[in-house]
Amino acid sequence: MPKTTATYSIALLLLLLTFTQCTTSRQRMLKQQYKQIYIEEFKLIYFQKLLQAGFNNSEEVNSLIRFDKSGFTEPVLTMEDYQLIERLVQADQQQMRADSVAKIGRVAEGAEGKHVFSHILTKLEGKWLDSLAKKRYKLSDFRHTSLN
Repeated sequence: MPKTTATYSIALLLLLLTFTQCTTSRQRMLKQQYKQIYIEEFKLIYFQKLLQAGFNNSEEVNSLIRFDKSGFTEPVLTMEDYQLIERLVQADQQQMRADSVAKIGRVAEGAEGKHVFSHILTKLEGKWLDSLAKKRYKLSDFRHTSLN
């Protein structure tokens, strides 16, 4: 009888450890997915806002953004994130204007003006945006979302 109880206890312990390990692995995977969703959403909103600002909130750009289905449908970013993105975009817009003015008379006539796409690409390719999004994720409530 004690041998059966010991075998039963060991089997139960192994089953419990296996279940706990699976749950932990699943939670780790979900946390990583949440982090990725947050970072991509942060970068997407920055891109959209920068595109709008670069083209002076033109109806054509706004229409394209409304038509596009990229991004997460549930709220992910905080109000502070949106405010930060707005401030970043304002600074970028000023930089694009200054660059445009600085090029007058220095480049071929057809190359004068704002270079919105190249500015956006430069910003999106830089590691600073990923780094900033990761820092914002660590501060966000989205990180603490229930994993069940």
